[in-house]
Formats: sequence, structure tokens, C-alpha cells
Amino acid sequence: MAKRLLIQGCTGSIGRSVLSVIGAHRDRFRVTGLAARSSAEALLALAREWSAESIALEDETRADFLRAEAARFGGPRIFVGRDALRTQCEDTDYDLLVNAVTGSAGLEPTAVALRRGINVALANKETLVAAGPVITRLAAEGGARILPIDSEHSAIFQCLMGERQESVRRLWLTTSGGPFWGKSAAELEGITVEEALAHPTWKMGPKITVDSATLFNKGLEVIEAERLFGIPPDRIEVVAHRQSVIHSLVEFTDGSLKAQLSVPDMRLPILFALTYPERIESDLVRTDVSRLGALTLEPVSRDEYPCLTLCYEALRRGGTAPAALSAADEVAVGAFLKRQIGFNDIARVLNEILKAWPDEPLASLADAREADRRARAMTLKLITQGKNNSMRDACC
Repeated sequence: MAKRLLIQGCTGSIGRSVLSVIGAHRDRFRVTGLAARSSAEALLALAREWSAESIALEDETRADFLRAEAARFGGPRIFVGRDALRTQCEDTDYDLLVNAVTGSAGLEPTAVALRRGINVALANKETLVAAGPVITRLAAEGGARILPIDSEHSAIFQCLMGERQESVRRLWLTTSGGPFWGKSAAELEGITVEEALAHPTWKMGPKITVDSATLFNKGLEVIEAERLFGIPPDRIEVVAHRQSVIHSLVEFTDGSLKAQLSVPDMRLPILFALTYPERIESDLVRTDVSRLGALTLEPVSRDEYPCLTLCYEALRRGGTAPAALSAADEVAVGAFLKRQIGFNDIARVLNEILKAWPDEPLASLADAREADRRARAMTLKLITQGKNNSMRDACC
């Protein structure tokens, strides 16, 4: 029987890759639901193509348009508004939630699916960053699994299969280093939006591409790795691997290392998550070992990547600090993309928010939501102050 998929974030780069994987293995999957935050036209086109039984859109200003257009091709169930994604997860039938939503909007759908005992193929970083302890508890209580779609976490997940946690010495997350590998802070001061969006390896959305350039994205992955695999932060390392072939490594207590390798193609970790616990035969991705050439690993200096350092600090502090830092980054990166602040100002803003943030517990999803709200307001205020002064003076 085909596995029934609910794909939220279907119009983004990860969502499109998920659909391309499904298209290559149509006998194994059925798309029962699709969701997006604001791309109504793209959502409708995909719903028509995949005969989706339900669609959800956060942007309630497009509700009338969505209903009128959907009625032209059979009338799927429609969920619209701020709670649309959560309600779709609650009120429809599916075997696997694919959460490829960007930002904190992905938190509630994940929680709903896990409470229902449904596995989640997770590409939304903020879910585990903002509310990791709550989310992993829900998974355990519901008897469900979180299946990582990120290539790094998928690699670790695969390397740990059949291994005991107490045999793990360290996790090694690899990074391509982004477009500015080796540049000093002074050289980065005048970086433009266009330069930051020119990632050398991956084609991604603008927010995650900027996060890759600052290595904030890798910092979020460190937090996620701690949540997913229960390894403390002082045993999670980041290493630069410019070729993006080694997707991560696990170091064991006997000194051996396991790594998962392939050409850089998101369809491979997506396929693994969709078909788990099977590993199926597929021709989607081929890695010609004879043509890989030299593979290099280089140390990453945290002094040169303050956003990475801030993520480690937030993880060590725990509580709501990771949620606050993640929310602040969304606002700061948004301001950079609008050319309101400079590239290096992103780290300055995040540093100020984390310094001002109180140590407080995280006991529920409500705590994570409230931390997200407060951190966004603090960040907007700081950026507004910076418009009237230099950002360096406002933050330092």
C-alpha cells in the first residue's frame, strides 16, 4: 500500500525536492495533503497536479481566491489562516508528515503529528531548536520517530543505525564553509546581499543561504544534533569540508569513524526519510567514486564565525535561549535581506539579544512561542535603534 504523505512547505526548495523524489517512485507514495505559508498560486498548481485531498495556506487574505480556484478541480478540503497548518495536521489522515516549513510556523504541526503517533520527516530546524526537549518528549510518548531530512543529520542517523549511544565519542558535522570561507571579519564588513546569496554548493531559499554564509545554520544543526541524538554539545564538533561529499561523521570510543558520503543532492536524505525503515533501490542519485577526487577536512575557527559560537552558548544555557536566538536570527537576516543592516551586523544583533536574554526554563510549547515573540520584538527594537545610530554603536 502506498504511504500517504502530508507535505507542508511544498512550494519551497525542500518541498519541491520532496515532490521530485515522490515523482520518481509514484508506486510507493500518495500525496494526501499539501500546505504553504503564502504561495497560493503555486499551492493550487501542485494540488491540481498531485490530486491532493486537502490544502492549507497561512495567508488568510487569499482565502476567497483559494476556495474559488480549488473548486475548479474537484474541491479539496481547505484550511486557511494562522492555524491552518496545525489544523490540517489534526483533521486529516496521513502516514507521514513532511515538515519543510521555514521558521517557527513548523513547530505546532510537528507537535500535532507526534502526539498522534505519526512519524515526522523534518526539515524545519526551528522545531528542535526552539522546543527540542518538548518535541522529543512528545515523540517518545506518542511512539513516533523524528526522521531528519538535513543531509548532516541524516548522515549521522544512518551511521548510528545498529550502534549503541554509549559507544559514541563525538559527532562531526561537516560544512562547506559557505561563500566566504577564509575571509576575515574586516573583509566581510561590506558584503552585499547578492554576494551572501551566492552559495557555492546548494541552491536554497534566501534565509537559509544567508545562515549558511554566517554559519548560523551550522550552529542550529549543532543544537538539533544534541536534541536528536542525545550527545552533549562539548562532544559535537564542526569541520569544514569544501567538497560537500562527506555529509557528517560519527567518531566511536574505539577510535574508529563512520561517515556517509554521496554527491551533494538533497533528494538522497529525503528518499531515506520517506522510505524509512526501508532503504529502497533508486536511480535518483548516483555517486561515481572514481570521479570524486581529493576530499579534504579543515578545522573551523569559531572566532571567525561568531554566529556559530552564539549557538553553542545558547545550547549550553538551555531553557528558552535557543528559541530566542533562532527568532532573533529570523528578524536580523530579514533586515539584512532588506538592506537595513550589514552582513556583520547580524552577529552583533544576535550577541546583544543573547546577552540580554534571561535564563528561564522551557516546559511547554507555549514557553517556546512566548520566547519567540519576545525575542522578535527585542530584535526589531534593536535594529530600529541602529537606524538612528550606527549598528556597531547600537550593539556594542
